[in-house]
Amino acid sequence: MKWISEIRRLKGPRYLAIADAVTRAIDDGELLNGTRLPTHRSLADQLELDVTTVTRAYSEIQRRGLAEARVGQGTFVLARLPDSPVSSLTTTNNAPFIDLSHNFPAGAPPLPNLRELASEVARDLDYGALLGRQSDIGTVSHRAAGATYLQTLGVKAGSDDIVVCAGAQHGIAIALAALTEPGESILMEATTFYGARTAARMLGRNVVPVAMDDDGLMPDALEDALRSGHARVLYCAPTLHNPTTTTMPPSRRKAIAKICERYKIGVVEDDVYGFLLSPRPEPLAARLRTQAIYITSFSKNCGPGMRVGYMRVPEQWRRAVGTALRATTLMAAPIEAEIAARLVRTGLIAELEDAQRERNAERQLIAQQAFRGLDYSSSPTAFHVWLRMPSGWQSEVFAAEAKLRGVGVSPAAFFNLDPKNARDAVRVCLSAAESHDVLQRAAKILADLVVSGNPWAPTAAIV
Repeated sequence: MKWISEIRRLKGPRYLAIADAVTRAIDDGELLNGTRLPTHRSLADQLELDVTTVTRAYSEIQRRGLAEARVGQGTFVLARLPDSPVSSLTTTNNAPFIDLSHNFPAGAPPLPNLRELASEVARDLDYGALLGRQSDIGTVSHRAAGATYLQTLGVKAGSDDIVVCAGAQHGIAIALAALTEPGESILMEATTFYGARTAARMLGRNVVPVAMDDDGLMPDALEDALRSGHARVLYCAPTLHNPTTTTMPPSRRKAIAKICERYKIGVVEDDVYGFLLSPRPEPLAARLRTQAIYITSFSKNCGPGMRVGYMRVPEQWRRAVGTALRATTLMAAPIEAEIAARLVRTGLIAELEDAQRERNAERQLIAQQAFRGLDYSSSPTAFHVWLRMPSGWQSEVFAAEAKLRGVGVSPAAFFNLDPKNARDAVRVCLSAAESHDVLQRAAKILADLVVSGNPWAPTAAIV
């Protein structure tokens, strides 16, 4: 192994040389998360050192947070992981690479009417009015369109309630900024969308995990977290949760809403996938009209390039949200906001959503066939599946091995706020494949990898 050879060239105390070599190997990608390091005796023999030197080195590696010792199994790498998948444009691979790590469609469903709308917008758009002024939270007509669209998702709103933002990720960031101060804590589902976690950390907020079960947030766990008094804001995604695909049933929504009402906390509800379900469940924001910010966007029904989102903001927070919006993007792009508004007014957005649901349903059937007999969660019209790892696999190692075989997936470490109490899994984004044939090929690679087992699993005796 390259990193072992490196130890001999490093100067200084041998235990630090070992620790530094392992650190570099992790940063360079030579040692993957979950890799078992050589036993103390084995490495000592290779380097002609005393076993106590290796023991001291491994303790230093654990102190750095880069390894963990498991009783009876050995010492395993805990690699530094990014907060989210890298951009598909930066992924390099000698073979054709199928990137199923990003949860958006590779291209919007083709609709002839969409091209006609684009031509109409280009022909009669009042560029002077749209480009010649600052609209902050959105023009009246754009906010009215947002209110109309939110009605289809079960959220009553007038134009005064709406803030037009630059997509849901932007909406989440400015909502968290408006409702909290640096150093304060935000409650989130123990397994949560990495974009929300990253936004909280960027803003200097602490994230507190709240336990989940198969129905989503657990009421008792939420109440325990609120009773401690360390947080006054909850971020959650009750519908087609990313990544688990869980949708809270009505009884659970009612229980969660009652707890939020009792403790008078602010709620940030992320509902970018709500349009995929029919009938649509009632959003938490419908029950918590004065204490919930509701966020959705057009990145899932139209495509990730459509950076327009709608927020329904209670009056008490509109000034703070507007301030956060101006401090970030100043305003959402007016031309995109106009296109989004026309999609709503013409009814084309409903056609796009119908097409997206149909497309997702076809791809879920492909996944169902490929993953038959495996442990996974999904929903008939969801963008992704949550593929759980069997014994012997760690999701980070599985994702790294899948990448070597030409398929990108997102490991649980991107999502789990409380890894010790979370089930290990990978998110597989079915909608990102360019075609059904490509998805079938990728799904088979993943299914075969699950069944064949971890090629790096420890088999040698521990001495």
